[in-house]
Amino acid sequence: MTEKSAAAILRKYGLKHTAGREALLDLLRKAERPLSHREICRGMDPMRYDPVSVYRSLQSFIAAGIVHRIEGDNRTSLYALCTCGSGGHCHPHFFCRSCGKCECLKGLAMPELPGLNDRYVVEEKRYYIRGLCQACAAENSCS
Repeated sequence: MTEKSAAAILRKYGLKHTAGREALLDLLRKAERPLSHREICRGMDPMRYDPVSVYRSLQSFIAAGIVHRIEGDNRTSLYALCTCGSGGHCHPHFFCRSCGKCECLKGLAMPELPGLNDRYVVEEKRYYIRGLCQACAAENSCS
């Protein structure tokens, strides 16, 4: 998804335009990594946007294909703007086993699985890589 205003994204996908949805999209556009619902709510004005409305907007964005949900550790959902426009997982994700950070690996493509579509109806592909991020690896190498 190219850089567009939040209002333009909502228009393109035929979604209702509200100040809350615009603020939510702007927050996700500026985020450098996938965010949990709690992190999203902290990033928005709690006096104006209640957690239930944020959750409902996220579900609408997922259904429209502009946000994807990543299932993190302990069944925590993380949300990120979908840059490919498919709404699915078009790239792998990296999870640091030490600090818990999750990153979209946008420069990497999902692996092709030849012959799979002949035998199954694939509805979603998820590919996670777990290890240590650079900061945690540097900390661990000093001990």
